Order: sequence, then C-alpha cells, then structure tokens
Amino acid sequence: MTDDGDPDDATLLAGLDVTAQAWSDLLRLSDDFAALTYPADSSEVNLACRALSAVGAVSPAYDWMHRSAVAAPPQGADLEPADAIRVATRVVRGERFCEGTIAQALTDGSFQSVLRSLAAWHRGLH
Repeated sequence: MTDDGDPDDATLLAGLDVTAQAWSDLLRLSDDFAALTYPADSSEVNLACRALSAVGAVSPAYDWMHRSAVAAPPQGADLEPADAIRVATRVVRGERFCEGTIAQALTDGSFQSVLRSLAAWHRGLH
C-alpha cells in the first residue's frame, strides 16, 4: 500500500492470473481493439470486459470510487501495467454505476490502451 492507501503496483500485478485461459481471449481482443473507436460492437466490448475480469485486471484491491482517475494516455500510448489495472477497474466497475463510462474510455483511447498494455505485459512474460 502507498501512503494514501492506494495499493502499490506490485500488489495490483500480483492479482493478475498469468496462467488464466482468459489471456488468450484478452490477447486476441487487444489486437481487435487496436484501431477500434466508439461506437463499438457491444458483444466485443462485453467479451473484453469479461476477459479483463477473468485475468484479474478488474482488481478488488483498487478502491476505484475513492481514487482520482488515472489520466487517459495520449492516443496510441501504452500504460504501465498497474495503471492499466487501475483504468480497467475504474472503467468496468464504473459502467455499472454510470452508463457511458466504457463509451468514454473507447472515445479517449484508454480502453484500447488497457488491452494493448496488458497484452504487451503478458507477452513479455512468455
């Protein structure tokens, strides 16, 4: 934990299941989402949200409601893996409480960056 109670990067990364079969879905979807913009096919978005949850990128350790949002990276830029978890958690959990959160993340490119960044991190492990 950091001084402000936010889980540190190592804690968030430790929550990822690097052996999960869902990584194959996430890796495929990261390629599919590379050039995706809003509006997107909702079935693909749902698959991506499920894949993020299945690999542990929607973290119960990150108290997303009480933390300021991680800034969306510039279009096409990657996030650090722990920041990708923070953004994924905020977007996927936030959609349940505020419809349009995913649409905004697709529009500003942060959803695509989450998928791309986590895929690159996972590929680097294997």
